[in-house]
Amino acid sequence: MPDKLKMNYNLLNDAKRNLEDLANNIEPTLNDSLFATLAGQDSSSILGSSVIDTAITDLHTNAQGTMTKAEKGLKQLAGSFGSVGEAFLQFDAEIAQGMNVTNSNLALSNWNRQKEQWDYYQAHKDECDKVPAGQKKPDFCSATDPGQQPLDQTITTDRGNIHTHLTLDDKGNVVKEETTVTYDGKTYTSTTTYTEDKHHLITDSTYPDGSTVHDDTHLKDDGSSTTTTTSTDADGKKDTSDIALSGDGSGTKHSTNSDGTTHDYTRGPDNSDGTSADWVETQESIDRNTPDDTYIPVTM
Repeated sequence: MPDKLKMNYNLLNDAKRNLEDLANNIEPTLNDSLFATLAGQDSSSILGSSVIDTAITDLHTNAQGTMTKAEKGLKQLAGSFGSVGEAFLQFDAEIAQGMNVTNSNLALSNWNRQKEQWDYYQAHKDECDKVPAGQKKPDFCSATDPGQQPLDQTITTDRGNIHTHLTLDDKGNVVKEETTVTYDGKTYTSTTTYTEDKHHLITDSTYPDGSTVHDDTHLKDDGSSTTTTTSTDADGKKDTSDIALSGDGSGTKHSTNSDGTTHDYTRGPDNSDGTSADWVETQESIDRNTPDDTYIPVTM
């Protein structure tokens, strides 16, 4: 097994597109050709032989059946390429979104610091002017105008881009983060809103396949938190989970699937490297969701 798995979205997306193009060309090629025209009528007079006419008709019938199956198979294969690529893309889109939001907040933090230095310099310019020639001026004398607040951050690649916009309240605090990740025509969006004290946040995400996730999180001063997550797939089916975490990372999770089944999990404190411990389903939950092996169906 390789230590690392590298997923080439370009290759998967291009393969999907090429297979779909090939599949879509099969029917027009069969039906719009001279071959199809001859097979679709009595062409004995044109071909000069009823034997040749029959052979062409039989060949076209066999080819049409085979190529129709090929068209269906190619579209199914294209779908497989696409679903694998999109599954990994959705995962990485979340990572890209998180990184760009972090970069945006860091840029704003840097701007705030530079703005404070600039404002201080504006109020104490005379101190810089009074420093005798040849002597070192105070550090604030080198402050420069930071310009407008960096509320928008965009990273552009040859296949798409990541854009984050920050909304501030009248005190300069971030109250909303909006990010759009676009890759090869597919779009992932995420919007997080905060209360003023940052103890309550709501995140709504939309994935390329049309599915959505709604997270509602409450943070407490002792480091603990509760989160309710509602995931809705493209067909409207909903799964929910309620998570309660302690300050050390340990916690419980209760999940309800769209079919009504429920599962319960626990996990221990965070690992020594800072990563979260794995969720483990409780024995009671396992027993509740395991079919009774003693049941014997009766055939009437």
